[in-house]
Amino acid sequence: MTEFKQDNFTFVDIISLIFIFFLSTANFFALLYLTDGKMPISLAITVLVLVIYYAIMQVLKNKKQAMASKNYKSAATLWFLPFIGLSLFSLVLLVHFLNIENNVKPKVQAEVNEKINKVIGISTIYEEEASKDLQNYKSALTNKLRAYVKNRKSGKKYKGNTQDSLQIGKYVIDNQTLAIATLANLSSIVESNLSPIRNKVSENTKILKEVEAEAERRRQDFQNWNFLGVAKNYNTTNDFVTDSYKLLNEKLEELPMYQDMVLFQMDSHQLPLNSFSELNKVYPPNWFLPILIVVVIHLVILIPFITYKVRRYDNESTPSSIGGATEY
Repeated sequence: MTEFKQDNFTFVDIISLIFIFFLSTANFFALLYLTDGKMPISLAITVLVLVIYYAIMQVLKNKKQAMASKNYKSAATLWFLPFIGLSLFSLVLLVHFLNIENNVKPKVQAEVNEKINKVIGISTIYEEEASKDLQNYKSALTNKLRAYVKNRKSGKKYKGNTQDSLQIGKYVIDNQTLAIATLANLSSIVESNLSPIRNKVSENTKILKEVEAEAERRRQDFQNWNFLGVAKNYNTTNDFVTDSYKLLNEKLEELPMYQDMVLFQMDSHQLPLNSFSELNKVYPPNWFLPILIVVVIHLVILIPFITYKVRRYDNESTPSSIGGATEY
């Protein structure tokens, strides 16, 4: 028994590789979901599977002669087992990918959009509360200073209007400023005291606007269905919203008069995009289309093996033989 002399890499090998690459792309996207957007891990597994596919195809081609000589009952036929194993692995990933694309995607987009809307506008909430707080602070400080100046002139001291009360807590005015305080320069002292607070409010507003910008980027990732962004950010959406309000309340606590807290309500339920079995319980997938796709792709992948020619020389010539050699 001898083999035809054939090129090691032919046009059918290119076709096979194209379909392996197509299947690997779907595998990669599914792995992104399953690994919560961990690209290095997803890419490493995808490349490894692609290489194994190609290696098995080359082994099958090289072993075809041994298989054919024993009517495909030799040990070499066992090389089909890892090929079948990879096909089942790819089937699971394809089912997961198509299930998310066809059944889950609209639900995820609506859920994330509702949650992100809670973050958009936190800077406005802060600015409104800061404006009211500074107005209250300005009024309280003005009254306190006016009382201090009047009491100083009359020599009276009342609890709450003493010099100490203007130098502790939310009111921090140095002795030198208090010593020259008069009703005439009272407004300038108040404005001088408000200036650093206003600067802080401006800085905090900028920080909160950056959070809103991040929220908008996340929204766009989900609306445009950026695979990497969706896989990476979906399971952190609840934490992102919670942390945004935590930051808002921290900034509000820095205001001199603010003593409240902004509360929000959010449905913390999320779909298990990173679990094949759990997601299937919520949204049972359609298996027919993925199975059909995987079967067709793997038949195409097998073309180099199917078209690879070998001959077996028989003792007697048959109608299907050429000079006593049967083609496979």
